[in-house]
Amino acid sequence: MGKTSEHPFMPYVPRGCQDDIIKDIARTLDEGRHIVLESGTGTGKTIVSLAGALEHAKPRGKRIVYATRTVSQSDQVMRELKAIRGISEVSGIVVTGRGRSCPKMRGIQGMDSIPPHVQYAMCQEMRRTGRCGMGQSPDPALMARLCDEEFPTSGEFDRICSEQGLCPYEARRSMLGRTDVVAVPYAYVLSKEIRDYFLAGVSDGDPGGMTLIIDEAHNFAEHAREFESFAIDSKLVKSAMESCKDDMEVMPGISLKGFIGTFWDRVRSESMENIGLGQSEHMFRKEGPETWLMERFSMDRYKLDIAVSRMAEIGEAETAAMIEGGKPGASPIELLGVKLKLWCDGASERYVRSVRVDSDGEYLRAACIDIADVSDFLRSVPGAVHMSGTLHPLDQYARVLGLPDTARCRTYPSPFPPENRKVIYSTKVTTRYSVLKNDPTMTDRICDSIVRLCEASSDNTMVFFTSYSALRTFRPRIEKHVSRPSYWEDGDAKSTLKSLKEFKSKKGGVFFSVIGGSVAEGIDFPGDELRFVIIVGIPYTPPSCELDAVSRKLDERYGEGKGWAYASEVPAVRRMNQAIGRMIRTETDSGLAVILDSRAYRYERDLDAVPSDDPMSYARRFFSRRRHLRTRRDNVITVPPMSMHAEPVLSAVQEPPASRKLQVPLLRSPFGRRLGQQADLPVRRHGAQGRASGAQDHQGGRCPFHAVRAARMPDDDHRGHTQRPGGRAPRGHGIGDRNR
Repeated sequence: MGKTSEHPFMPYVPRGCQDDIIKDIARTLDEGRHIVLESGTGTGKTIVSLAGALEHAKPRGKRIVYATRTVSQSDQVMRELKAIRGISEVSGIVVTGRGRSCPKMRGIQGMDSIPPHVQYAMCQEMRRTGRCGMGQSPDPALMARLCDEEFPTSGEFDRICSEQGLCPYEARRSMLGRTDVVAVPYAYVLSKEIRDYFLAGVSDGDPGGMTLIIDEAHNFAEHAREFESFAIDSKLVKSAMESCKDDMEVMPGISLKGFIGTFWDRVRSESMENIGLGQSEHMFRKEGPETWLMERFSMDRYKLDIAVSRMAEIGEAETAAMIEGGKPGASPIELLGVKLKLWCDGASERYVRSVRVDSDGEYLRAACIDIADVSDFLRSVPGAVHMSGTLHPLDQYARVLGLPDTARCRTYPSPFPPENRKVIYSTKVTTRYSVLKNDPTMTDRICDSIVRLCEASSDNTMVFFTSYSALRTFRPRIEKHVSRPSYWEDGDAKSTLKSLKEFKSKKGGVFFSVIGGSVAEGIDFPGDELRFVIIVGIPYTPPSCELDAVSRKLDERYGEGKGWAYASEVPAVRRMNQAIGRMIRTETDSGLAVILDSRAYRYERDLDAVPSDDPMSYARRFFSRRRHLRTRRDNVITVPPMSMHAEPVLSAVQEPPASRKLQVPLLRSPFGRRLGQQADLPVRRHGAQGRASGAQDHQGGRCPFHAVRAARMPDDDHRGHTQRPGGRAPRGHGIGDRNR
């Protein structure tokens, strides 16, 4: 493959803003700074991040750690590295945990919940007893071929190693300090235990010896909080008590079984006393059930710590005995002891501790609301790339993760035609709880809207609900009236993937799913696989005591009102944009998204959405025009633009002049302030006029969209909203925007 770009690690002819993105990444990393970037679909985030990071890291001998949410995203990194290898020397490998890599452990149930040190002990015992004879010293020539030339996916690497009689986990570990790019799951960044062990092999434990790339960064802060959160359920407690022996004591005269039983009896009492009918949780302020243990056994805090540590030690001995006996897994006593120690240490501002009730009984939850450990690590890395297609607002991401003040924020739009993606929202329905409670007809109206929208098109359609509960509520009504082939996400991964495969391979189906999951974010639907997206409701974070605590903490840090915006509104908008983005994956894709909730008016600007009193009629017109007006030119499908405004449809056939404006009705902001009698909105230009305007920017060597963004954003820090060039206010509303 010949060289196609001025950038030494860009194997393709750059399109759109790719040159700008690569330059910005390389320059930012050279300055030892973090870059937070949002780039639309089609910008090739994987390849441009690798090209920019390699420009910085390769001459300095630094390793690139590419953190991904899923294994399939790591495999994409290997495919791009293989393309780069055609023009430049580069090496890379996908790293996965022992439980996923080791053929002897892969089939063990519950392996994901077994701590890393226990997995290591299991491995050593299997080798000691001869139950595992896989080699741990891979052939250097084989590893060089795999990591420098072939770049196999994770599954392919496991298969090749197994065929050669090698342990895939140990083979990967042997290459950590020898490859340019190491693709890893989020856990290798989020878990201190895993991270320290991993960095020792990558850069001798020095964060300065690595460059970090975080893919799908819109998920990262939420994953970090959840990674440090934990729960203690009745099943674990019951298993631990059943494992206790009569001679086990946490302190002289205090049996382990009695200690655990007293603790859980108090948890049940707290649940019955404080969780009323229709409620599901009770938050502990400072004193939790551990206080009752101290009173019951006449302990102070120091003695309580000794007792809990003793429980963990007993559990470790039980785990060792289990492993020696050939029984995989960790002792429930050890697991409970570790969690109980974390629970007692968690009585701080970093955690919200609560008792909850579900169908399986009571359980304790400690929710992390302050990801201090991850933030400290990120600040220790002198240069990182945080990227996603839905990261707006970028300043919120940087603040919540605690990135250095020198972090640079950049936004790059998709090179795909904007007229191919339409988003409208219904002004007639809402899933707001108070409305559903007081208006008995609203649920029927929403259900009717879903059915009518599904019948308005014969193209592949996805309907996203905000929760499994909502999906189950609507399913019986929808199944009776939707005539098209229907597929449902039921919570079971295997059956969902089977249904999804059938949906993608055929035409005319409707797939019903839950927003925020793997279907809404982790899978692409190019071409005819998806043309129509329906979102039922606004996917706000469900109300809970931990959400309230997170909001209060963010209010204290960043100002009144920021808590709700950062903790609930921002994630909701990102989830909707992720779901909408599933249908536009190539430059020839086109599609319509309908949001069935009038509250979407708050986020018109963030979603690029317009209101509609009759989304069903709009959908019929949209798909009818797409079927009849498509033409072929130069082997590329060109879709004539359709007015973004649903009611009324522009009557003028000719292109509107640049100065023409539409008058929109009076609106009210989500914070109760009027937005003025009328708002002047610039009409987006299409056709020759728009192309001529864009050409002016292209003549200057920059993408026209990026030129506008660069005008809005100074070279250095530019967190927060700014007006468009010329002082004109952006159209619509924005997240947490009190003054519009």
